[in-house]
Amino acid sequence: MTSEAYSFNRETRCWVRPGHQTINYSDGDAVENRLLTILRYCKDVASDSEELRLNIVDWPSEYHLSPARHNLLRPFAFRPTDRILELGCGCGAMTRYLGESGATVVAVEGSLRRAAIAAERCRDLTNVRVYCDSLEYFECAEKFDVVTLIGVLEYAPKFIKHEDPVEYCLRQARSFLKEGGTLMLAIENQLGLKYLNGCPEDHVGIPFYGVNDLYGGSAQVTFGRHALSEILGSAGLPWQEFFYPFPDYKLPMLILSDGALDFPFLNVADLLVHATGRSYPETRYRAFAENLAWRTVIRNRLLPDLTNSFLVLARHVKTVHHPIDWLAKMYSRDSRRTSYQIESTIVSDATGDLTVRKRKLFPDSPGLANPWLQHAVIDCAYLVGHLLVGRIHEAMAREAGIDELAACFSPWLDFLLAHVKTNETGERTLPEHFIDCIPSNLIELPSGEMRYFDAEWISATPIPLTWVIVRGILGSLSGCLESRQLANLTYRQLIDRVVQVNGLHISETEYAVASHLEERLVSQCLIGGLRKATQAEIIGTPIAVMFRLSHNVLEKRFEFIQMKNELTRVKGSVSWRITSPLRISWNLLRKLVIFAARSLNAFKTRRND
Repeated sequence: MTSEAYSFNRETRCWVRPGHQTINYSDGDAVENRLLTILRYCKDVASDSEELRLNIVDWPSEYHLSPARHNLLRPFAFRPTDRILELGCGCGAMTRYLGESGATVVAVEGSLRRAAIAAERCRDLTNVRVYCDSLEYFECAEKFDVVTLIGVLEYAPKFIKHEDPVEYCLRQARSFLKEGGTLMLAIENQLGLKYLNGCPEDHVGIPFYGVNDLYGGSAQVTFGRHALSEILGSAGLPWQEFFYPFPDYKLPMLILSDGALDFPFLNVADLLVHATGRSYPETRYRAFAENLAWRTVIRNRLLPDLTNSFLVLARHVKTVHHPIDWLAKMYSRDSRRTSYQIESTIVSDATGDLTVRKRKLFPDSPGLANPWLQHAVIDCAYLVGHLLVGRIHEAMAREAGIDELAACFSPWLDFLLAHVKTNETGERTLPEHFIDCIPSNLIELPSGEMRYFDAEWISATPIPLTWVIVRGILGSLSGCLESRQLANLTYRQLIDRVVQVNGLHISETEYAVASHLEERLVSQCLIGGLRKATQAEIIGTPIAVMFRLSHNVLEKRFEFIQMKNELTRVKGSVSWRITSPLRISWNLLRKLVIFAARSLNAFKTRRND
């Protein structure tokens, strides 16, 4: 880097080119000022910081502070000897992750405020330099092993003044690569399944905008797989590897390699059973159940064309590099405590057998001093078959009656009952490792046998049957479409009907115990500020209401919970109890006045007649 081109600004901790005009891209003054304040006042700004995650209250803060952002790059090893150029680093979420690898990182951001936020996020990393400059004019004499364009290429027409801004952007990125270096590109798919399902285009917020190819002028633009591949080739990057992050590249919980799509024994559709695409902005109206549609898509070999977004590794020369030795990577929810974050990797051995390898993402995290449940992280064989929860989602999609839906749970309940024991008090219990024996973790083998897998939580004592039943039924409806057959039911009524059809009954006491134990599990596993409504709150809620809430963005969920908590607080206050007689008297007086007025009107009507 020439010293004349940029000068260091101590206030922002950025290198700035004199005369640079900050680009007009922002998540909003309030959002970015709040983000900068959070980073300045938080002691821990690392990629695994629970302190930062406690500040997630809406979609922008989730996007910038969630460690799920880093899942996009976790499958790829970065070494301290690597030199990485991040073009369009935004507010530094990926910059922080790359910097923690020990690699030399140069991050470029066109917005001065966002560059300052990125520098604040990396304030303790001496191997990271943040430059405020536009991609179009950025100058650098160095060459890099890796150049990233994550969520950047789509904005090329908006910020690059060139006849073909997209190709120019790619050529500019390529110019910084060493011989054999890699461009890592992430972008939405113009023909992603969620967009075909009515989700608004991420950048303009209009449904079918990209599908109808309404891009033009200096607006953002996305591409389908084949078009993107051709554009990369035209820009001098013909050697490409495509990966498929779900639900998208922004906060991926699953990443598929191309090899996963051709492996005969891997049931990719089951991996996508909970991979319904997120919508930005959110909408609850979708034409079909995406998690079921993926089965048809995969059977017709269309997943590469209909995935919601792409991660592409592109090179300008064919090089000998380490081949991808995994088929799929899966990650825990980002609301989990750091010590419970897990990466699960599906790999194939020389004989073609599949294994699920598990590792803690943060093995050095101290965890809780006295955990209630033990956390098991154990490799296991991949089971070939079909998840039982798929039957339940099918029944919900065709709006089956409640008895038919209840029958879908029968194989699971039979499996549980086969392992039940009755203790000395008459309570029905399951083995200590059956906490996660829910339909999402029960697979039907080709022989028809049911097999439980992924026993992650282990109790010191046997666990109540009813706790597993309640959490299993509630969890199985996640990601389903609304059903008119269930519109007038609460979750409690649904659970009662399911167990009744299967010859069981859950008492008030058992419901209370189940809610208490679920609360203990959630308290141990999840970060407090990111918790959803409690199980007890959900059980008493109409299913239709919860479906609507579950399809809203984070701020809607937090607003709902906060309103309920505030109402509970007010009703429990001393002033509320003191004024209770006054409210009762007022309501009685109001009813008497209404009654008197109606009687008088009736009397006048009869008199006139």
